[in-house]
Amino acid sequence: MAQATTAEHAASEQGFPDAIGFGFAELVALLNLVRGEASTASAAALRIEAELNDDKVLFAGASSLVARGFATVEAGGELSISGPVAAVTHALSTATRRMQIDLLTADSVDNVITVDAPEYQIILQPRAYLTWFAMAQKPGLTSAEADFWIMRKHLEDNPEGGASIMCLEDPSGTQLLLKRVASSWTVGYKTASPQDIAEITELSDADVLEKIRQIRHD
Repeated sequence: MAQATTAEHAASEQGFPDAIGFGFAELVALLNLVRGEASTASAAALRIEAELNDDKVLFAGASSLVARGFATVEAGGELSISGPVAAVTHALSTATRRMQIDLLTADSVDNVITVDAPEYQIILQPRAYLTWFAMAQKPGLTSAEADFWIMRKHLEDNPEGGASIMCLEDPSGTQLLLKRVASSWTVGYKTASPQDIAEITELSDADVLEKIRQIRHD
């Protein structure tokens, strides 16, 4: 049904749109193009691991991709993709690290997944009904800097809010918690075991960036 897509297909297209929205069935179809450990881990991060082997979901997703012009069907019935859609697929199917960022306000939690792969770094943000928007990482920044930029921007817009980040490949499930206090930062660490969170106060931007690098295992 599917034809594996290479990075060269994606690189042949210039530029990347601000965001591409994918339904969960479409992501199932894309992740089935290149099945492997990385694809399965990405599916788990996107909360669609259970659907990877569901043929009905797979074919519904493939049909939707073709209808939207995101994919074409080759003579042998295989699905073919290129351009930014191929870049997203390549990143998800070759990712070496996935970071979950939670952006907190008094009455809401928004989630962002940042994906590091050998050739592409992308950001995924969920919306209703397991729809995800994929975006290119902010150019000119390292992955750690991009993660910090997302958290800092949220806290600039929501000064009473908070943010956290964790590496989904880290079995300890340790989260780095971040809050803006006046002109400096306060961080803490939360683990799976119930315990008080010890805060580290009066950190600079450079201090926080180093904490993010540490939790990313850079």
